[in-house]
Amino acid sequence: MNSTTPPAGPRYLQVADDLRAAIAAGHYAEGAQLPTESALCDRHGVSRFTVREALRRLQAEGLIRRRRGSGTVVDTVGSVLRQPLSDVAELLQYAADSEFDFERRGMVTLSSAQAADFAMAAGSRWILLSGIRRMTPGGVPLAVTDVHVNPALEPHVAALQPGRQTLFAQLGLAAGFRIGRVEQDIRALAAGSREAAALGIARRAPLLRIVRSYRDDSGRIVLFSVSSHPGDRFTYSMHIDPA
Repeated sequence: MNSTTPPAGPRYLQVADDLRAAIAAGHYAEGAQLPTESALCDRHGVSRFTVREALRRLQAEGLIRRRRGSGTVVDTVGSVLRQPLSDVAELLQYAADSEFDFERRGMVTLSSAQAADFAMAAGSRWILLSGIRRMTPGGVPLAVTDVHVNPALEPHVAALQPGRQTLFAQLGLAAGFRIGRVEQDIRALAAGSREAAALGIARRAPLLRIVRSYRDDSGRIVLFSVSSHPGDRFTYSMHIDPA
């Protein structure tokens, strides 16, 4: 960026984004000390107030711990998945910070109740993939997820791989489309028998259910996902910039 290019957003958000990306990339390990406020001011060419706002944001997201006299320390311990979300790029980062292992369940037809719940057409057919998201292989389950893929993409489903790349990114690369819009619905509910067994929690324990539909540039829904997260293993974070 040259000196004549206006900033992309508030400076504290840019500093927070840079630090968040550095933590996610492993440049600051768990328990590592971040640079001092003065050092961050010099590095980013901003005021101490801007740095403090950036750090306050990361602390609210659960990425760092700040104590007077001991500085700022990276603190992402625990089996908690923290998801910032303001664009598709952050959805990609969310996937990169965890692993999704799934099984192909074949073609399913949505019942009237499912269609109403997911805002889809009753009787429509989708390819179902079901699995568990974890931080690391064999780790504590963070979510049980059902992914419904548009049957027009069936030729590409067999090549989908588990791991840290999103299914929508894999499908887009294989089929030659890009995600133009993501729609999301979040609801608090109680765990049913299936979620309780898959996540190792008590039946009726609190869950956060997230339904996302992914549309390509033509408006076609290429897939939608239904993820159920235990209440103590997921933190949802987003930022809203003033108009």
